[in-house]
Amino acid sequence: MIHKRKKELRKKVQELRDALPLEKREELSARISENLWSVPEFAVAKTVLFFISFRSEVNTLPMIERALAEGKRVCVPCTEMEEKSMVASRLHDLEKDLRLGNYNILEPRRECLDPVPPEEIDIVLMPGVAFDLTGGRLGYGGGYYDRFLERCRPRCRLIALAFELQIVEHVPCADHDHHIHKIVTEKRVIDCPATCITH
Repeated sequence: MIHKRKKELRKKVQELRDALPLEKREELSARISENLWSVPEFAVAKTVLFFISFRSEVNTLPMIERALAEGKRVCVPCTEMEEKSMVASRLHDLEKDLRLGNYNILEPRRECLDPVPPEEIDIVLMPGVAFDLTGGRLGYGGGYYDRFLERCRPRCRLIALAFELQIVEHVPCADHDHHIHKIVTEKRVIDCPATCITH
């Protein structure tokens, strides 16, 4: 039942997001970036796991560039499809270190892999399709982040980057789904109570 509702919601919100013109997405992404830099936990974080945007997601590439320029230890995901797992790899050079990887998402080149232990990460910036105000998150269905977060320390903060149109009334979630601490949109920073109704 949850699986069916997740699938329907995923399709609906992805269509809304895909309908945003590129120019509008870039404008909203720039506002989201400014709001992210206003979050105190992010400002003081030393090690941050960024997701690399693809398709119609919030554009994180300028954020990654800025974080690198400011001296943050920037990590990006590298997926292992056979094991359905994810490694956080330190990024040193945005232009030279990446190539198209699994799912046609930019990932570190194998020779540039520089794994960072999950317990050293201060903030994980979470991708997703839809979010609700309780911190519920609807991902893409692969479970990579849920498995990776099991190895992060409890005080690691989870911050979602999303367009306002991705905020919905309720995200159906199961016991294994992780909940977001904050959601940053182009209009606001939402503090989530990190609770979820499992139905």
